[in-house]
Amino acid sequence: MCKRFMAICFGALIAFSARAGAEELVAYPPQPAGIDWPTQGWAKGELPTSAESEVSRLVDEALSGEKTDLMGETRSVVIIHGGKLVMEAYRDGFGPSTKQVSWSMAKSITQALTGRAVMQALIDDIDEPMPGPWREDDPRAEITWRQWLEMTDGLDYRELDAPSLMENDVSLMMYGDGRFDVASYIRNEMRLAHVPGSHWNYSTAGLHLVGYGLAEVIHTGECVLQDRRADPAGAGAACVPKESRFNDWAQSELFEPLGMEAVIEFDAAGTYLGGSLVWASARDFAKFGYLFLRGGAWEGERLLPEGWVDWARTGSLEDDHNVWGAGFWITPQEGPSYPRQGATSPPWDAFSAQGHEGQTIWIVPSRDLVIVRLGLMSNARENWTALYEWNQKIARAFPEAR
Repeated sequence: MCKRFMAICFGALIAFSARAGAEELVAYPPQPAGIDWPTQGWAKGELPTSAESEVSRLVDEALSGEKTDLMGETRSVVIIHGGKLVMEAYRDGFGPSTKQVSWSMAKSITQALTGRAVMQALIDDIDEPMPGPWREDDPRAEITWRQWLEMTDGLDYRELDAPSLMENDVSLMMYGDGRFDVASYIRNEMRLAHVPGSHWNYSTAGLHLVGYGLAEVIHTGECVLQDRRADPAGAGAACVPKESRFNDWAQSELFEPLGMEAVIEFDAAGTYLGGSLVWASARDFAKFGYLFLRGGAWEGERLLPEGWVDWARTGSLEDDHNVWGAGFWITPQEGPSYPRQGATSPPWDAFSAQGHEGQTIWIVPSRDLVIVRLGLMSNARENWTALYEWNQKIARAFPEAR
């Protein structure tokens, strides 16, 4: 299981958590006895009596909000506690089977897909250079898997702090000149501004490139011959686009084991848009969060390497930030270094996947809790601050896990 991943398999917490100098991480709560894993669907439960009034109030308030209100329009809420679905609420027009867009929650899913590639020994070492659209002599070809996932790649790239849409690299990359081939656009337009590993900068481009790198290591060329897609009349094997091959791998290695019905998107060049675009229902996004709540294990088997989830929820001393781990946002007790992102109240062990316009998967090991909120709100700072506190208020209403 640990083949080719020695740095993490031997002393995972030393490799990741200890480097950050953080407080000891809260342990992952075990799967409760007698409760089935949610692969085939969530077991139903009740809110704890002590939490019922507060949680119901907070959910009702969220569902009554309009797009122009603080925190915007909430469309779906799913709360998992102790392995059971204890709260579920939807706005008119949305329901348990409605797939909604992840936006940047996809970054967390791409982090998990990278972990699956490590488990399969498709990636030798996350501190080795990641395959990318570069020439061998390009200094960007030396940026490692770790640096892309920790967002310390060093590219000259503006997103969260861009003054306008026309100066926002994610807009230009996905809806402007780069929309047909994001990897080529990044190669041609984004040079190094910092030494890789020395500076944190939020980047959708980096996670799109991780999608590109994953396709390379699972050997998805422009055309793949597969017997199972051969012409039944015997005329010869069909040519399988690389996005189909990648999708088959992602489905079989991550989504199907979780019982998660997910749709992932690609650009016209066949690159998985790993920074932005995965579609799933609120219940299924909760399954993804539950994988991380259980430390990367599922139904008694390990889907992610030992230490992988600890890395996801731990910052790094080498970086000038404390709000991002690896593919997930974290909750620093000393206050966020990037004020626009990050909760400022307990529980401090909460970590989350977050997406444009207010999508969140909130994971709280100390409460054995996953909260999914999907909706539509402006990205104004006050909306995000309210959404963080809304999640934390719900989390605080639940008793601490024993």
